[in-house]
Amino acid sequence: MVMPAACADLIAEGAIEASLETSLIPSPVCGTFIPVRLTAVRLADGRMLPLKPAAISRCEMTMAAAAWMSEALAPAVAAAGGELTAIRIADSYNCRPRNRVAGAKMSEHGRGNAVDVGGFELGDGRVWTVAKGGLPMALRASMKDSACTRFATVLGPGSDGYHEDHIHVDLAQRRNDFKLCHWNLDAGSAVASRKDKPAANAPVAATRGGDDEAAGKAAAAATGNAEAEPQAQSAPLPPPKGGAATGKPTTGKPVTGKGTAKSDAPGVAKPGQTKTSPPKNTQTKDGGSKGSQPKQGQAD
Repeated sequence: MVMPAACADLIAEGAIEASLETSLIPSPVCGTFIPVRLTAVRLADGRMLPLKPAAISRCEMTMAAAAWMSEALAPAVAAAGGELTAIRIADSYNCRPRNRVAGAKMSEHGRGNAVDVGGFELGDGRVWTVAKGGLPMALRASMKDSACTRFATVLGPGSDGYHEDHIHVDLAQRRNDFKLCHWNLDAGSAVASRKDKPAANAPVAATRGGDDEAAGKAAAAATGNAEAEPQAQSAPLPPPKGGAATGKPTTGKPVTGKGTAKSDAPGVAKPGQTKTSPPKNTQTKDGGSKGSQPKQGQAD
């Protein structure tokens, strides 16, 4: 592989520190592109700002992310009262479907076309995180404005319940250059309404080594156009109540035969006790509940 010319020029100019990511195994599912490993960007004051961990993406996304970080994020952090010393990357290249839902469309992360920012490390030791309203309001507003100007998709806290701890940006190609910018600046510790979680995540086709993505984190979607497209699944029906299938009486009357009634038979009160009806929605053996069906959904 050869470094794309546009990224090679930025490296030669000293604007970024980057190299080819050679450890990735090509995947026909995610297509082929030249993966660039961005480790640092140069700021206006000449300092090299590290990314933790490095962000892996195609050259076009690398260039867009580097420009956003140096031209917009660093000044915004400084204006909010902090000296930026590192940017925490929550996710970048990750060969997977949207929200890891089997059969869903490919995530922009799988195309090397997206980067998630999780927070900022400051010179005085503080860490500002996206999670739980950890960013100053002025910084949130500035970040949203600059991101929505530069990228095709911006998803943050309050957007769909799956981006409460990071800001997702990508360069998705849509008809008429349609853009999505969903980030509720007032969202703090409250989580936006989200689809129910599935019983298990769908398998991931491939992931980059050293990725520090938290399990269950999301990168989901807004109204089917961003990071999530729900997949309907059939919920198992609760077991039949009594009858021949279970061998239990259907009326709750004592089971009698030769001798006395079994005091531990279902629906029969022991001597000296009063029979009571079981509470509604009690848990079944399979973990579900009578009167309701198991929930379903997906996670990023």
